[in-house]
Amino acid sequence: MDLLIFWDARAPSGIQAALSRELGALLPLTPAVCESHFVVTGYMPSRRQTDASVLLDSLDLYKKRTGISHPILLVVSEDLCRSGDEYLFGLSRESTGSAVVSTARLENEYYGLPADDGDLIDRLVKESAHEVGHLLGLPHCRNRECIMYNPLVLDDINRQKRWFCPACRAHLG
Repeated sequence: MDLLIFWDARAPSGIQAALSRELGALLPLTPAVCESHFVVTGYMPSRRQTDASVLLDSLDLYKKRTGISHPILLVVSEDLCRSGDEYLFGLSRESTGSAVVSTARLENEYYGLPADDGDLIDRLVKESAHEVGHLLGLPHCRNRECIMYNPLVLDDINRQKRWFCPACRAHLG
């Protein structure tokens, strides 16, 4: 099975191959980065964020119209939120095979730190694998080092390792 990675034009460039390679090593899927013709929707001016649920609704409609059955991961630069959450690193919808991750809060610059592509790639790989893990049926994990641990703050992502704990790995098959 393939994982289609749609890379929004405003997302950081030059790291697509690294993300694809690292996800391929972690997941039982073959990632393929595709040019995204997808229009990012759901911007909420009052919050200066994009509603991730609206993005997933749009991805689901896109999949239905185009007949794509493979899981899709959309990478965007917009800061994500949804009703009830101040912000999100990403969101997935297992029932439709759609997921979105944002680089906004994964980049050092957001926190006033110097840019570092290595940090961004590491965090993006972990958050992308986390959301795709949900697409593959994995729930959140209690192991703080597992990719499936629910990251609420950047320190949670930094603490995670690039691996699925034995219980989550067994679920993946």
